[in-house]
Amino acid sequence: MSQAYVSGTFWQGFGAFFDPIVDQFGWSRAVTSGAVSLQRTESGMISPFVGYFINRFGPRRVMFLGMFATGLGFIFLSRINNLWQFYAAFALLTVGLSFGSFLVVFTTVANWFVVRRSRALSLLSAGSGIGGLLVPVMVWLIATTDWRTTLVLVGVGFWVVGLPASLVMRRRPEDHGFLPDGASPDEPGGGGEPGEDASEGPDGETSGVARIAGEYEFGVWDALATRSFWQMSLAMAGGQLVMSASVHQIPAMASFGVSRTTAGLVILGVSIVGMFARIVSGYLGDYLDKRRIIAVAFVCQLIGTLIFAYIGTTLHLLGFILFWGIGFGGSIPVRFAMIADYFGRRSFGSIMGTMMTVSTVFGVIGPVFVGGMFDLRGNYREPYLILSLAVLVSIPLILTLPRPAPLRARP
Repeated sequence: MSQAYVSGTFWQGFGAFFDPIVDQFGWSRAVTSGAVSLQRTESGMISPFVGYFINRFGPRRVMFLGMFATGLGFIFLSRINNLWQFYAAFALLTVGLSFGSFLVVFTTVANWFVVRRSRALSLLSAGSGIGGLLVPVMVWLIATTDWRTTLVLVGVGFWVVGLPASLVMRRRPEDHGFLPDGASPDEPGGGGEPGEDASEGPDGETSGVARIAGEYEFGVWDALATRSFWQMSLAMAGGQLVMSASVHQIPAMASFGVSRTTAGLVILGVSIVGMFARIVSGYLGDYLDKRRIIAVAFVCQLIGTLIFAYIGTTLHLLGFILFWGIGFGGSIPVRFAMIADYFGRRSFGSIMGTMMTVSTVFGVIGPVFVGGMFDLRGNYREPYLILSLAVLVSIPLILTLPRPAPLRARP
């Protein structure tokens, strides 16, 4: 539920606020997009530390404070009157979202599953797809009230939805006498007693992870020393470059002659297709080569981006919904399950956060590049065509990704 709300109001839904804010203050699209890039930059800088705070204080406290800060950030954003306040509000949103949403939730779920990890993460990420239902609601609220009132309602909603959700979070099954996937310590391959390996690792983190047969236990520095980490980071970054520019999707469709109401429904359609793509890819990810599943998603993302750049008919909109929905949703649960498969659970949050930092470089470029190209060239088609090249490069990178040598594999 919390991920659905975050996705519907921010990751997919914030584009609904873009044009009203630009129209009121007269800022250029590049400057306005700069705040989104700031959010990507700060999020990338903070992400490696989120895993440490989860291990140190537990996901419940981390998520509670993050959700509280996010709600406060949206309310602050509703009161802005100049550019520096706009950027300051986004800085607060960055801190809140980094500690209260995606990273903390995915880290926690990945710690509770090994064999069924892809399926578990797919069900979790499906919530983000459900969040697309909120995008038309955002458009309608802005049209019937105004963007400031809508932002206040969104901020309060974070407290209503996010704070209770944080209270059910638990760090690891071993902390409560269980093993991942509900396995018993007495089962073959089940490992030793829960929590027996709670020594401090070389990265200064307390593992608290039971000995699961065949599970890797890379520390952050171990992961950074592998080719797999950097190649995976670059492959994911190519897709992130296009995804980060999604804040321009509603304004872009409006510039192509699509009404804002229809554009909101298109994003809803993408979310629905993406939700099913997450579930299917997550199920397949427990049985098939995850690299091929992600590569197929990247191909669909490439096709969806090319269709988007040439939107002119209803058929184009339907093609974008189908291919972008599969491409955007299909890779998400599998890519994070693959990180855990390759590097283990002990430092999963920190490793994933560090990898997100690398992707942030590209995530920062996307929104500003698209906004700047529109200011310069007066259209959204050219920047999206250029961004599609990044996805094209990501496909061979993910297909040739090697598994790292098992430095800390459990025999």
